[in-house]
Amino acid sequence: MREVAGLLAAIPADAAEAELETRTAEIRRLIVDGTHDHPLVAEIAGALGELCQLTGDDELCVAVRSSSIAEDAADRSFAGEHDTYLWVTGTDEVDLRVRQCWASLATARAIAYRAGSLDDLAMAVVVQQMAPARAAGVLMTLNPVNGDRSKVMIESVWGLGEPLVSGEVTPDRFLVDKVTGEIVRREVADKPTRAIRDPETGRGVITSPVADDERHVASLDDDVIAELVRLARLVERAAGTPQDVEFAIVDGSVPDSVLLLQCRPETVWSRKPREAVAAPGGSAMDAVLAALTRKTATLTGTRRPEEEESS
Repeated sequence: MREVAGLLAAIPADAAEAELETRTAEIRRLIVDGTHDHPLVAEIAGALGELCQLTGDDELCVAVRSSSIAEDAADRSFAGEHDTYLWVTGTDEVDLRVRQCWASLATARAIAYRAGSLDDLAMAVVVQQMAPARAAGVLMTLNPVNGDRSKVMIESVWGLGEPLVSGEVTPDRFLVDKVTGEIVRREVADKPTRAIRDPETGRGVITSPVADDERHVASLDDDVIAELVRLARLVERAAGTPQDVEFAIVDGSVPDSVLLLQCRPETVWSRKPREAVAAPGGSAMDAVLAALTRKTATLTGTRRPEEEESS
C-alpha cells in the first residue's frame, strides 16, 4: 500500500488523460496482485457455492458490482465511477473480479474526481445472480431536470443496462406522474444496438445489432412502467429520500418480470432546501388561514364592508 500511495502522490495535478490512464493502470495492477491471497477468498467461495446450490445451477453466472462510499454515499452519487463485471462464473473468476472492483478505486476517472486521494475510502462489492434482461434502465424518483418530486423519470434500452449507465447510448425516456401514474411525456429513441451476453463464450458482454423493426419501438410497455412507478414509490418511502434506481426486465409477466438491481440516494435536488411558501409579512400558515377565512365569509355572506373593498 505504501508503494501505491507513492505512485498516487507522484501523479501531477495537471496530468494529461493518457498519462493518467497509464499511471492509474499500474496502481490497479499492484492492488490486484497484492490482494491475491486476501483473507476473504474462502468466504467468497463458500458464499458462491451457497448461491449455486440455492439456484440449482453449479455454473451460475453472476454480476460483480462495485459500490464505494465515494460513489454511492448519501451526500454524493456518481454512477459508473468504478467497475462492474457481468456474466462471471466460477470461484476463481469471481475472486479476480472482486479484486478488480477493489482496484477500481484507482480508475483514472475516480482519481481525477477525488484529486488523487484514496484516504477514508471503502469499497463494497456486491455479487448478484445475473438477470437475462431483455430491457434495462434507470429511474429517478423525481424529475432530474427540475427536481419535481411528484414525477418519476424512467430511462431504458434494449438488453443490459450498462451502455445506458455509462452514457454510451440514447435511451427511451418516460416522465410519469408519481401520484396518478399518468405517463406525462414519452420519448422513444432510435436504439441500433444492445448489450447482451456473449453467445459464444457464455461470459462477458458483447454489442449486438437491434432488428430494424425494434429500433424505434419503446423498450418498456405501459404495464411495466406502471409497476416501476409502484416500486419507485415503495423504495423512496422506505429510504426516506429520493432514489436513483437501476432495474432489469426479464421475460415473463408483470410484476415478476420487473427486477430492481440496486438503488442509491439522489444527491442533486434532494440536498437542496425546499423553499418555504409564505405570504408577505406572515407565515405560510397565516396565509392559508386568511384565505380560508375569506372563502368561508364569502360562502356564508358574512364578509364585512372593509373586506369587500379590499378583496
